[in-house]
Amino acid sequence: MKLIQAEKLKKLCVQMFMIAGTPQEEAEIVVDNLVRTSLRGVDSHGVRAIPRYINNLKEGKIVPEAPIVVMKETLTTAMWDNNRGFGFVTGKKAMEAAMQKADKHGIGAVGTYNPKEGDDHIGALYYYAEMAALKGMIGIVTCSCHPGMAAWGGASKVIGVNPIAIAVPADKHPPIVWDIATSQAAVGHLSVMAMRGEPIPEDWILDKEGQPTTNPKDFFDGGALLPFGTYKGYGLAIIIDAITGGLGAGCSFDNKRYGHLFMAINPSGFTTLQEYKARVDRLIDYVKASTKRPGVKEIYVPGEIEYRTMEKRSKEGIPLDDPDWEAISKTATELGIDVAKIVE
Repeated sequence: MKLIQAEKLKKLCVQMFMIAGTPQEEAEIVVDNLVRTSLRGVDSHGVRAIPRYINNLKEGKIVPEAPIVVMKETLTTAMWDNNRGFGFVTGKKAMEAAMQKADKHGIGAVGTYNPKEGDDHIGALYYYAEMAALKGMIGIVTCSCHPGMAAWGGASKVIGVNPIAIAVPADKHPPIVWDIATSQAAVGHLSVMAMRGEPIPEDWILDKEGQPTTNPKDFFDGGALLPFGTYKGYGLAIIIDAITGGLGAGCSFDNKRYGHLFMAINPSGFTTLQEYKARVDRLIDYVKASTKRPGVKEIYVPGEIEYRTMEKRSKEGIPLDDPDWEAISKTATELGIDVAKIVE
């Protein structure tokens, strides 16, 4: 296990992207997302993915500074062609645009998709929803992705894990931030478990024969994730696909395409922002004060554990599994970077 201070890790990773051909502004956007995600303890979607993105840059699957193409726009909505640019960069700009529309008209929604072969992955969705919450708005982000999950009652992957994130602002408390895949686990989580050689619960995935398995590696050998809550997660995945993918030409049946939808709601269109935040604060206090089951020390609201993890890791550093750190170090060294000089 390697423990690295966040600012040193940011410096290293920004250099990596810049040497790989990414302008500094875009490199900083990408790295801020990935490092913040690792700070929050969502290691499956954090800096461990950097070697993959660097490789995709080299292969031309990601094109830095690719101009976004506006396919359609109204006062409250827009649809953008990502044009094989960085998903992180397009995602940040899309949420900013949605917030600008919501500031003027009460609500804003911007869809993005990439009709070309490439990698427009945007990382963990919470980041973009939280952007809105930190500005006093409600943020909602959905993603339709290529097949990775079986239908309820199905035996093979047919629909994406189609995550959703929602963040709402509070006053004395941090924002409530909810980010989930519609499957029992995210693909990135399976990757981490496989790397660590750890078993998974039997109801997470099916192997290529359609049988339950506790080996996470079986997913990457033709297996399929299962939806959370059986038909409930499956139903949510279908709805996200129909809305996000349907609007953005990124449904599961398109196989390699991602579709994203970034939405912002301005509370001032319904009440005052201060009153709204006060209501959310009261909701948080009300839930956390509820009776606990035996053995439970504290009741948490969505995003609270991640917020505390971020506070802890900001002081102590970000822990990286040895294989992840070795992959990052190897990639950085191949780019001509003196890793020890930056992080030691």
